[in-house]
Amino acid sequence: MTRSEAAVLDRPAVVPPSAAGVMGKTNQKRTVEPGKSPMNPEGEGVDRAFDLWLRRGLHQLYDTVAKEPIPEELLRMIEEDRTSLEE
Repeated sequence: MTRSEAAVLDRPAVVPPSAAGVMGKTNQKRTVEPGKSPMNPEGEGVDRAFDLWLRRGLHQLYDTVAKEPIPEELLRMIEEDRTSLEE
């Protein structure tokens, strides 16, 4: 993990205004000045860091499973089903 990724992960989470009521905060609407993004500039960095963390975690968990060969019995069942649909 790079230093910038670690810094992004150490920042507090940013809650978008639309999720405020769901998260038990307030139902007050935030106003956004025209031409400005409603998202905090660091929000994108947090999203990218989360995506990177999630992608790496999923690869660690499932890459070995995805590389396993498909069982012969399953391949046979798929082929039987395919031929029954063609008839």
